[in-house]
Order: sequence, then structure tokens, then C-alpha cells
Amino acid sequence: MNAQPNHPIILLREVEKGEWWMDMPRITVEIDDRLDEGIDWMRSGDFRRATAIFSQLIKELPEHLDAYHHLALTLQRAGRGKEAADVWRCAVELALKFFPDRFDFARHQLPWLELGNRPFLRAYHGLGLCLMDEGEIEAALEIFERLVSLNPNDNQGARALAVGCLFELREPEGVLSVCRQYPEDGMEQLVYGRPLALFQLGRLKTATTALKRAIKFQPLIAQELVKKQHRRPPGTNDDYVTMGGADQAYGYWKDQGKHWQNTPGALDWLKEQL
Repeated sequence: MNAQPNHPIILLREVEKGEWWMDMPRITVEIDDRLDEGIDWMRSGDFRRATAIFSQLIKELPEHLDAYHHLALTLQRAGRGKEAADVWRCAVELALKFFPDRFDFARHQLPWLELGNRPFLRAYHGLGLCLMDEGEIEAALEIFERLVSLNPNDNQGARALAVGCLFELREPEGVLSVCRQYPEDGMEQLVYGRPLALFQLGRLKTATTALKRAIKFQPLIAQELVKKQHRRPPGTNDDYVTMGGADQAYGYWKDQGKHWQNTPGALDWLKEQL
């Protein structure tokens, strides 16, 4: 998708030292009502109507990052993944043009709690997922690490995606670095990622202690990993995960199981602890 901005207006201001808020003043409540209508059509499966609404919003207000984001989601659900990636990329490239030169991605933040920041964070997250699916792991990792830096509370779960990228790149030390940032985290990618990374580094004693904690906290994941056959649990809903449930265990195996399988001895070690 080639978007030629028709004088878009995106404002960034530093409200506190290192904390920035994004604002698109032309996007009114009435405009958001039209966006919500498009979202309703998307969720109902009428992708044609949803696409028309989001495209018209972008034509009128090329800074409408949420319209880009939901257009990309619509295209993705319609099986047009390449076009979706182009839309997310277009949204991110447009937004980045409005970041002032003194904005430092390593030190400055765009908190999720500020509603005006969410459209950019959502679009950036979507682009990262597309890059990951396309096998551009290093580029995806850069985005997920930036998202964690921009919003340390990480309401989007970018840390879990960063862990997946780091395992793909065979960087267990990087996985441990993410885990150290969130020492009490309950996300399964970190809970089980930490012992696997330690095992890969040959730190067996520490790895075993971490694995025992993981099994105690989320036992169904360990049980799923060692199964010979994996079946999607009945009633699984892709829009949410049951913490500690069979759907969470299956989802972890589906996304992360290959890292256990590709680590010599890891599954045998896991069986011993079970």
C-alpha cells in the first residue's frame, strides 16, 4: 500500500523527563465512532465493508494510525498477509517521521496508559509480528525490544515475543536478560524460557531449580511438552488464554515447543523432573 500523506498531523510532546505523549488532534469522537463501526464489521467477518471504512478514514486522515492498524488486521484475517504487512509498515514509517530528533528509543518512553500512544504501539507490534512470520527475526526482535523499552509495563506482551526471537537466534543469554527484567513474571514464555536458556548454557543445577519452579507454577505446560501427540483442547478460543489451562499449555507447545525439541537432551531432562 502506498500512502501519500495529505498533511497528516501527529504531535509528540514530552510531558515529563523521558516520557512522551502522542496526539492526533484531528481525530474526533465522531471519527472514532466510524472506526468502531469498521471494527464491528471486521469482527462479524464482513471484511469488504470493514476495509472500505478503514480505507476511507485513511484517505481523509492519513495520520489515523488505528485505521491503518485495523485495516491490516482485516486484511490479515482475509488471508491477505502480505498486504497487511505493507499497511503496518506504512503506518509505522509515517509515524516515525514525526518523532523529534531528540527522541531516544533507548531512554525515552511512550507509556501504554496514555491512550494517544496506543495506536502507534499497536501498529508497531503488528509490524513486528509480520516480520517474525516472514522469518525476519532480527528485525522483529528489534521492534519487540523497542516496545519493551518504550513501555516497560509491556501491556502488549512484547517480552514474550522477544524471548521467542532470541531462541530462534540461539541467544540464550539474551533470553536470560529479558527474564531478569521481569523476575516475577508469570508469562509462560519467560517461566519456561528461563530454565531452557540456562540448560542451553550448561548451567544444569540452576536450570533444574528454575524448571522445578516452572512445573510447580504451570504443570500442564510441562506435561504438554513431553506428549508424543498434541491435540488442540476443545473450546480453545484464540482471543484469550486460560492461565494455567490446557489451552495455554497447547499454545506454548505450538509456539515454543520447537526450541525444546531442538535443544539436545532438553525433553529427556524435562521428563526426569516430571
